[in-house]
Amino acid sequence: MKTISVVTLGCKVNQYDTAAILNKLPGSKYVRVPFPEKADVYVIDTCTVTHRADAEARHYIHRARRANPEGVVVVTGCYAQVSADEIKELTDVDYVVGNSHKFSELLKVIREGETQTEPKLFVSDIFKEKKKGFETPGIESFPGRTRAFLKVQDGCNYACTFCIIPRARGRSRSLPAADILERMETLAGAGYKEIVLTGVHIASYGRDIGSSFEELLQAIEREKIVGRVRLTSLDPADTEPSLIEFIAGAKTICPQFHIALQSGDSEVLKRMRRRYAPGRFLALTNLIRERIPDAAIGSDIMVGFPGETDEEFRNTYETARSSALTYFHVFPYSKRKSTPAAAMPGQVPPETIKERSAVLRELGTMKKTEFYKGFIGRTFPVLVETGGKGTTPNYIPVRLPIGEYAPGEEIEVAITGISGEEAYTAPIRDAS
Repeated sequence: MKTISVVTLGCKVNQYDTAAILNKLPGSKYVRVPFPEKADVYVIDTCTVTHRADAEARHYIHRARRANPEGVVVVTGCYAQVSADEIKELTDVDYVVGNSHKFSELLKVIREGETQTEPKLFVSDIFKEKKKGFETPGIESFPGRTRAFLKVQDGCNYACTFCIIPRARGRSRSLPAADILERMETLAGAGYKEIVLTGVHIASYGRDIGSSFEELLQAIEREKIVGRVRLTSLDPADTEPSLIEFIAGAKTICPQFHIALQSGDSEVLKRMRRRYAPGRFLALTNLIRERIPDAAIGSDIMVGFPGETDEEFRNTYETARSSALTYFHVFPYSKRKSTPAAAMPGQVPPETIKERSAVLRELGTMKKTEFYKGFIGRTFPVLVETGGKGTTPNYIPVRLPIGEYAPGEEIEVAITGISGEEAYTAPIRDAS
């Protein structure tokens, strides 16, 4: 029996890709071992969103080789797609499999691959591939997780000046709704009560196949295959008020939204080549708060984009402060080679970025705590996770009451208090 060790770096899309590959390996012939234990094959599914992500990938590559000098080391994912020649120079790599070949060659490499004196490359221009359709296979289970991810879209047609991901993922491709519903049925049959819809740019879902993201959600709501469907990040430019109105009346779509702000200053957004102004973002988040009062509303905010002045940062801070956001992730800008932003004038000093990030994170903590406190005394169905924790439909992490609970079980609890970034609860009854 062959042993395989897998490391997945980056976003939920990568996590789904890895699970899809592993689901194709027969358990009678392959056994997965934790990294960095000794294994016959190591697969590092990489991210390349920042230089730090690239460095992290190289770190895991070197650790894999040290763990078993005779093992086969395979590097795949976004870093492999964008920087194959760079990875090829690393002495610890046997195969480089880009996203262009992830689902056509990776399984074959895992099954038949041998150590190489020089890395073999399976990478081509992802924009020139003849096959433009969605090709990620379905999965039957998501080992180690109480909620399942379901990739419904891949790629991006836009060109934000700080982002290299379109070069790594190609143009936007969508999985037809009928196939999505079928895959949801499979996951529900495996016992999953919550499914997270993921993609690189899910708000653009369906445009390549004559549909839309709202139509997909309508089909999912009609079928009610699982009780909870959660969404990942939405672009304000492609999120219409009608989508919010539909979700407000839906029974299965969780009341949690992640609307990517990036900056609260209109000039910075223009330099980023984002396709909206702060007013569009505020109108959407205010509509969500009006129509779905209990909704969690999150965002991504980048600090220190080239040319960001003190006034532009204050505009971002004020946009975030005055918005209906309940949490946000603060990302310090860092140069990414091969992106227009890396060559822009006015690169902000690291110490300034650090100071501004700290100020914004403090605001984020205050808003999150305020949001959580508003639910003390309320009851919620909670999906049980490992470690005595769970999550409400509106994305509040809770510490479960003392008791015996199975991961994936749904129980009803009352929120009794807040400590740090989680809520404490008391039992009510079994929600099933």
